[in-house]
Amino acid sequence: MYWFNDTEDVHVCIGRCRVADASPTVARRTLARWLRQRREGARITAAKAADHAGMHAGTLSRIESGVTRVQPGSAQLLMKFYGASEEECEAAFQLAHTARRRGWWRSYKSIPDWFEPYVGLETEASVIRGHQVEAIPALFQTEEYALALEGVAGASSSEEGAREHAALLKARQERVTAKNPPELSVVLSEAALHREIGGVEVMEAQLRRLRECCDLPNVACRVLPFTAGANPAAFGSFTVFSFPDSGLDPITYGDVAYVEYGLGALYFEDPAEVAYYTQVFDALSEKALDPQASAALVERALAKYS
Repeated sequence: MYWFNDTEDVHVCIGRCRVADASPTVARRTLARWLRQRREGARITAAKAADHAGMHAGTLSRIESGVTRVQPGSAQLLMKFYGASEEECEAAFQLAHTARRRGWWRSYKSIPDWFEPYVGLETEASVIRGHQVEAIPALFQTEEYALALEGVAGASSSEEGAREHAALLKARQERVTAKNPPELSVVLSEAALHREIGGVEVMEAQLRRLRECCDLPNVACRVLPFTAGANPAAFGSFTVFSFPDSGLDPITYGDVAYVEYGLGALYFEDPAEVAYYTQVFDALSEKALDPQASAALVERALAKYS
């Protein structure tokens, strides 16, 4: 599990591989894993490596988990200690430098610390797969629907916070229809189509928006009907992020699974854990209606308000 953020590009070369347009979130994830792999490959303990870099072992552990950003000079020092080449040391320096930059979402002060990594991952993912139980997915929500949900959850304690939340949501949604948008694949519980949030007018507008989003070429929306019975995601909603090939071979990074709870969220990077959520999503997709039948179900739900 880990935390990430930030923005901008880096252009470096590792061995025979050119690194082009490596984003800050990818840079941070990549460097964390690379440092850990290099240390373990050199058979150097975390305590010894931390002592060499003049930091606590706990700090190094958080760096290797992606929780704490590492200073570029420290990243370079550690790589050199692990026996890396001069070229690799410079690459680590550049990755650390990129990972420390602020992401566009950092200007929104009301974002909880635990949610910042989500926005970074969402911004940079090429494929987003999600299962939603009680509500319409955030990227498809109208402002009024989102504010109604937020009011119930008590997420914003002020009018200013609510406005900032709405502005952030709008900024996030812009990527859905932007150039080179991510592929969005959603399995939505039928309950979300009928749970009236914000009143009749808000719900009608929200279902219209959902119908429009389902028609987008990069969106596949499937509804899990009540008649589907028991399903493998009875535990609730989750999201799986996949990313474009960064060209950082042999430094690799994979999918990330996200699970939110009342006071925070969990980010899973371990391949076995991510594979579990991916398998659950695939099973849900098989039980759900196809996109065409799902769109028809959305239309029937909308007809109640016409």
